[in-house]
Amino acid sequence: MAAVTAAPRRTGSVPNLRILLVTLIAMAIAVVGVAYGSALALTIVGPGAGQASGVHHINDPVPTSFGTVGVEFVRSVDGLTHRALSGATHGVSGLVDEDHAQIQTAVSLTNDLNKPIDFTTKQFRLLVTASGKTTAQAASSGDLPNTRVLPHAGIQGHLSFVVPRSGARLQLEFTDPGSAKPIVIELGNAAFGAQPDTGHSH
Repeated sequence: MAAVTAAPRRTGSVPNLRILLVTLIAMAIAVVGVAYGSALALTIVGPGAGQASGVHHINDPVPTSFGTVGVEFVRSVDGLTHRALSGATHGVSGLVDEDHAQIQTAVSLTNDLNKPIDFTTKQFRLLVTASGKTTAQAASSGDLPNTRVLPHAGIQGHLSFVVPRSGARLQLEFTDPGSAKPIVIELGNAAFGAQPDTGHSH
């Protein structure tokens, strides 16, 4: 009887190669997926587009050299007009002409340092841009004090400004003594209706 010699079996080299290729492809897909997921998460939960580009807005807690500064809201407030006073305007405080309106900004400031900082309202200025020209003005009034802010404390208050009734871009500038450039917070565009005639003649 002739002897039959069995050919040596290859112990699964082809299946093992397939398993290896599938594993490598899966790993590559996982790595790409993680990288894409990280970028997507950064886009969603990272700094807003405004903050990333150096532009800040109302309700942004803007980082400073000592903590944060921010604007909580902006609102218009009634101001006395020439018409309301029937022309008797001499020596009257808070007078606003009919081409302007008075706004009030609510600002907050925190000191995250382990030492106090000195603050004055002169560190805030309103930038008014109209017809391509920008002017800066100090607050006309407000209840925010010039004070020393204690470590890990904060202050809040209001600053008022007189602005054109329409067509002006408003920005609040804050001078951070620990930074080379001031912080600018966008407040939007001034767009107020006509001043109502509240004057009375007798």
